[in-house]
Amino acid sequence: MSICQITLSANAGAALHLGGIRLWVDALHDKAVSGFSTLYPGLKAAVAAHPDFAEPNLIFYTHCHPDHFSQRLTRQALERWPFAEAILPERRFENQLLLSRPREQLFLPELSIQFIRLPHEGEQYAKVAHYGCLLDRSGFRVLIPGDCAVASPALREFLQETGPVDLALLDFPWITLEKGRRFIEQFIRPRRLAVYHLPFASDDIFGYRRAVLKAAERVHVEDLRLFLEPLQREIFE
Repeated sequence: MSICQITLSANAGAALHLGGIRLWVDALHDKAVSGFSTLYPGLKAAVAAHPDFAEPNLIFYTHCHPDHFSQRLTRQALERWPFAEAILPERRFENQLLLSRPREQLFLPELSIQFIRLPHEGEQYAKVAHYGCLLDRSGFRVLIPGDCAVASPALREFLQETGPVDLALLDFPWITLEKGRRFIEQFIRPRRLAVYHLPFASDDIFGYRRAVLKAAERVHVEDLRLFLEPLQREIFE
């Protein structure tokens, strides 16, 4: 029986199924950013028709950069799935849940979520409202730090309080950078690691995919998965 299922939309967009809860994270965006992928028209239609992207309970955005968030597509999803709850760190919808404090918590019958304000990678984004989260379903814990600065002291402090996780979903620089690999081994300590925010082959003008495949050989994790293809589904037992 699967503990967690993750299906990629594009970039850092994913649908997570944990028990009866369906959570979308940064799943809907359609503005192309150089060197990365987005929901081009064909993929947008495929995501809309895919069963893994149906009936979400929660639609969460770590931040509102255009390679992670489309207000138009999210509004369409909320109209289609009116019982879904939108969670964002900026006020974009009338009935959303707004993340604003350093720590926030949400409790559902099958899932608890801790949201933590984290610094976005890059000094130029220091003022961006950005949150990661830790999901807990019956003791199985999933870390999603979003575009958090690699090896962030704020994330280290949080993990020192919470302890190691069962599954981490990380942007690819966490494994291509030595400081990221050290941080994974010392502080995240996941049994399972999923790596995303990678371009599809047709958009990979900077060679990120090749660098990640090479770096993966130096990551000491029991179970490592790379999200490389649209609608790729990975099931974690």
